[in-house]
Amino acid sequence: MSFFTKWFKKFTEEDEETTVSGTSTSQDAGERIASPSSGRDQEWRVIPEHRADTVTLTRYILLKNAQEPQLDSVLPKLRLQGVDAEGGVANGQVIVHYRGMTATAEYVPSPLPNQEAEENSRYNRLWPTAEQEISGYAAQMVVTLRNAPNGLSGHRFLTQTIAALLDGELNTLAVYSAPLLISRADYLASAELLQEQQEVPVNLWVFVGLYRSASSGAAYTHGMVDFGLDELELLNSQRSDQEVLEVMFAVVHRMVSRNMKVAGGETMQLGAERELKLLKSAGVALEGVTVKVEEG
Repeated sequence: MSFFTKWFKKFTEEDEETTVSGTSTSQDAGERIASPSSGRDQEWRVIPEHRADTVTLTRYILLKNAQEPQLDSVLPKLRLQGVDAEGGVANGQVIVHYRGMTATAEYVPSPLPNQEAEENSRYNRLWPTAEQEISGYAAQMVVTLRNAPNGLSGHRFLTQTIAALLDGELNTLAVYSAPLLISRADYLASAELLQEQQEVPVNLWVFVGLYRSASSGAAYTHGMVDFGLDELELLNSQRSDQEVLEVMFAVVHRMVSRNMKVAGGETMQLGAERELKLLKSAGVALEGVTVKVEEG
């Protein structure tokens, strides 16, 4: 059982006792999704232009060798997941439309430039052998989701699309979104939680980085902005790296799953004994304003 499978089980059991007080607001991002397109023959080949108030999300699937992947099964696999999408493969590119969003996947017969994935792999604490395991990868698939709302619906569809690309394609090694790197096996396991339990696999969407000084530990996030939320920082912690990760992912999970906007000054109760304060101030490890997670 992976760290996240165990963590989701533990966290969701405690989540009934988790409360948030203060001035935060919540909004259902799903209400902002446009209805599906008409589905007339060949319309699926058209990739729509960017719409205002939406985001574009990009992921890279790393491939062991330069053998071109088989893409014809992606749409049927999406429909098996209950995604009533339309699309197909045109000129070697997957094009899939769902509820106003468009996902594309394109094969590129070369790795990312400047050893970008290899350089960032060393910062992924949840996959300590990543640098060795992706070494020498030869090609990639670029997966792009266009016109996604700032919320869960776009990330769910992107995850389902990537899972359909990974499923049965043994040439795939990992999914990369700087600086986040996730092994094929862990990605599919977390995507299954989304499919079977409607869980929110924030480990696929938000990176948590750790760093230490001589006397304390700290953490920061990368990816909250894709949900229209502030990035998080936890500073001067005396807890172990494992405990810091658990606290950070608990806060990420709560904020993402509820689309929780933090004004500053809120408290969050995790389980029966742990209370956190959420404060806003200038970032330390990150630029701009961040939410500081402090234990009460």
